[in-house]
Amino acid sequence: MNAFAHHLAYDFRTGIRDRSKLLMYYLFPLVFFALVGGLMTSLNPGFKQTMLPAMALFAYMCASLLSIPLLLVNAREAGVFRSYRINGVPAASIVSIPVMSTAVHMAVVTVLICLAGARFYGGVAPSNLAGFVIACVLSYAAFAGIGTLIGVAAANNTAATLICQFLYIPSIILGGITVPLSVLPAGLQRVSALFPASHCMKLFMGLAMPGSPGMPWGSIAVLLSSTVISFVLSAVLFSWDSRATAPSRKAWAALLAAVPFVIAAIVGV
Repeated sequence: MNAFAHHLAYDFRTGIRDRSKLLMYYLFPLVFFALVGGLMTSLNPGFKQTMLPAMALFAYMCASLLSIPLLLVNAREAGVFRSYRINGVPAASIVSIPVMSTAVHMAVVTVLICLAGARFYGGVAPSNLAGFVIACVLSYAAFAGIGTLIGVAAANNTAATLICQFLYIPSIILGGITVPLSVLPAGLQRVSALFPASHCMKLFMGLAMPGSPGMPWGSIAVLLSSTVISFVLSAVLFSWDSRATAPSRKAWAALLAAVPFVIAAIVGV
């Protein structure tokens, strides 16, 4: 237990000292928040209703899709995992510690966004603080699970980057972060259900924000099932060496994590 705590504390401190982590955890999401917060609230005052959850979700995406997968792939290719194995570090720690340490950073960023958004941009505060916290935790867990699975299953850095960008870029447009889901055409609303961000935004709006449209049970089920599938597959597909398992087998197995979102798009969740 002491070894796990020391490893977790070390990984957390690295998130502050490492320039790439500092960029993805703090600088990029907060600068994007400052720019988009000022621009969008001027062009579209209705953005104030969704600004806080949208910007928090953007931060989670930056950390989970643009940082965690590449860290895992680079560590595996550099032989770091083999060193861990020799020194008796369990695979569960390797998979879980980056997720847990990053969660602390995301909690700090979320607080900063909520305070600054309400103070400087007139962002609408959550009407249900407990619901907001639950939505934050489940949203981060869903993206962290996907990011971890990509890092475990991707054959190399290039493949991980392409997969992450495939999720990241459309999520900004179709996930309700910059454009409300309600204004999307019916066809694009179906497409948006393929991306986790849309379900996270429905979760925030249903659990925490004023004028709640109701409990989004479908999105809750999708995010929970995706989170469980992603972390289970990450544990099953984890390898200490990049040559241990055929990349194609990992990739096909990892696609199981997309099943909840495909079902959501088909049934119209």
